[in-house]
Amino acid sequence: MSTTRKSVDGYVAALPDGVQSVFEAVRAVIRQAAPGAVEAIKYGMPVWLLPQGQVIYAAAWKNHIGLYPVYRGDAGFEALVGPWRDKKDTVRLDYAKPMAMDVVAAIVAARVAELESKP
Repeated sequence: MSTTRKSVDGYVAALPDGVQSVFEAVRAVIRQAAPGAVEAIKYGMPVWLLPQGQVIYAAAWKNHIGLYPVYRGDAGFEALVGPWRDKKDTVRLDYAKPMAMDVVAAIVAARVAELESKP
């Protein structure tokens, strides 16, 4: 693993110029929705962690940003997130479309609430 991939800042710095700002915007939404989360790199991608467990992984790809895992929720959650689901527990935010920051915020808030409800 290169040294640039050992921190989230290094991960972002290694991204192409046009992708850096998009990823930073997603990162900001995640930080706001999970203010106590610690950033780390696992499996070669950024992850946000709370003491109770992982909140979300995010990775920048050639044509999209992927969020993993995005668990199923109630009908309202699925109505919001559903259009961006790529696979069972994956959300894909294509660069060619406006970034759905409200979706990112809802995903992270739901996961934080789930983790914080654990005994």
